[in-house]
Amino acid sequence: MIQSLRHLHVRELRFLGLIALTLALIALHLGSSLRLAELRGIGWRTLDLPALQRRIDSGELSEREASWYHRATPNEAAAARSAR
Repeated sequence: MIQSLRHLHVRELRFLGLIALTLALIALHLGSSLRLAELRGIGWRTLDLPALQRRIDSGELSEREASWYHRATPNEAAAARSAR
């Protein structure tokens, strides 16, 4: 390893420095974005879990599939494929 470091030229060292600087800037940007994501009201959606649980408990929401959703029958799937 030390042997290979001796053979690096100034241009290669500058390139490695540029890569290190780029990685450091990316890490700083991601770190600040993660800190912002933890704050409420900064454009990130957060679930109000107690309110969600109240709606599930009251029956307003349930664990069943939505009323508009149904699985396609083989006939419907074949008709959709032939319509393409």
